[in-house]
Amino acid sequence: MSHWLIIYDICDDKRLHHVAKIMESYAIRVQKSVFEMEGAKPVIEEIRRKVNKIIDGDDFVVYFEVCERDWQKRLKYGVGKKLGPEDKDLYIY
Repeated sequence: MSHWLIIYDICDDKRLHHVAKIMESYAIRVQKSVFEMEGAKPVIEEIRRKVNKIIDGDDFVVYFEVCERDWQKRLKYGVGKKLGPEDKDLYIY
């Protein structure tokens, strides 16, 4: 399993809604157009196939694969959904 950060900018509201629904079915929304997820590459490919059927030349979607070491370094502040019981506050001493 890999950790993924997915961001997008979709110009049309209808396409935006469709892409957001796809992302919400696989990932955790951390901002309006930013999602985090844990999944294997075939899952990302499935998402990409679905999204590519919707977007056009003015839109973009970026999929960042984040290594475990860097994923553990992330810091979250403010109110938001936790990814799971393993997602605890990080303290670096």
